[in-house]
Amino acid sequence: MNSRRPTLLIVDDSPTEIRLLGQVLGKDHDVRFATSGEEALTLIRRWPPDLVLLDLVMPEMNGHEVCRGLKADPATRHIPIIFITGASDEDNEVQSLEAGAADYISKPINVPILRTRIRNQLQLHQALTEMRLAASVFHNTMEGILVANPEKNIIDVNEAFCRMTGYDRRDLIGKNIGILYSDRLEATFYSDMWNTVQRHGHWAGEIWSRIKSGESHPQLLNLSRVQDDGGETSHFVFIYSDVRFLLDQSKRLEHLAYYDALTDLPNRHLLMDRLHQLVTQGQRCCTQGAVALLDLDGFKPVNDRFGHYAGDAVLIQIAERLKGILRASDTAGRLGGDEFVLILPDLNAEAEIENSLTRILQSIAEPIALPREQVVVTGSIGVAFYPRDGLDPDRLVRRADRAMYRAKAAGSNCFRIYDAESDGDI
Repeated sequence: MNSRRPTLLIVDDSPTEIRLLGQVLGKDHDVRFATSGEEALTLIRRWPPDLVLLDLVMPEMNGHEVCRGLKADPATRHIPIIFITGASDEDNEVQSLEAGAADYISKPINVPILRTRIRNQLQLHQALTEMRLAASVFHNTMEGILVANPEKNIIDVNEAFCRMTGYDRRDLIGKNIGILYSDRLEATFYSDMWNTVQRHGHWAGEIWSRIKSGESHPQLLNLSRVQDDGGETSHFVFIYSDVRFLLDQSKRLEHLAYYDALTDLPNRHLLMDRLHQLVTQGQRCCTQGAVALLDLDGFKPVNDRFGHYAGDAVLIQIAERLKGILRASDTAGRLGGDEFVLILPDLNAEAEIENSLTRILQSIAEPIALPREQVVVTGSIGVAFYPRDGLDPDRLVRRADRAMYRAKAAGSNCFRIYDAESDGDI
């Protein structure tokens, strides 16, 4: 019991009985009074006591009716009720217990016995309340809970664990915990885990568990050893947290860090990494590569006329076309707006890229279907070669950008290769 004084409600139509009980019980309890069944029901529903001392014989509403009314109400059904009455016959005692009473005391009252019975019922009520709370947590928590006996055989699991693993409760009860062991973990992992539990009483960490389908799923496990009063192991409690959502979320966040959210092409961050790979590979293998900057022509009018949703649809279509034309070793990325970057490693000759860029420009210029009509955009591409036009990624991008503006100046829908005389030495 906690330090709060228990609250008792004494229900009796006799002021004398109320006064006597109040005197003997008021020292250890907060005592309230009701002189009728109706008044008792009103008080209990407004201020629920920890225990009710209820007279059996009262006018208008007797004790049995009050008891049945309280037990029928989910808000008051767990409050213990002790009948205190002068009616000592067996039939009344049986009816009182059948109505839901926790105890039945006949008058005259033996005060020490009354106090002991009240204390016992309050302690039992507290223990049952804690058990109901524990059961509610067990059944309603989002964490999977499994309980095993000292032989590591499963004796109970909650609904969350069944949802997490696909097992029905009947599939698991009586089975050894080894049914959940995953082939992804070595046998030494489990032996080390159990050694830690035996030494320290608990283990916590990441684990893979085999679910009903045979797959292994990642989980966080908190495993505890519970001891009885003699210090012996009574059972083990496993609390599982499903981390698949967290892992999926982590993968999504990692993907967003390197890929454009609209087109799913590599973003600026990943493009710079790929450019450094181009330079590193060229230095190691003595190969040449190219960096091409692509800017769409006629995109802004589409965006202005049909709105940003139409503009986004155009960008997505262009991205898909680029991915469909380039080699597996090539990279198409989006810098932002209507600007794209193409990274083309392992080129044998300039003519090889000229054919690829021609196909790209033709593909971009094909009509794009929007909900209301078709639109056409074209592309201007500038190209810089490694190692001829630069040995570092930034210089290659700047020179490809300069060549791209020359392509735009030439009327768009074309590509230009960087030329120091025409584009300047940058």
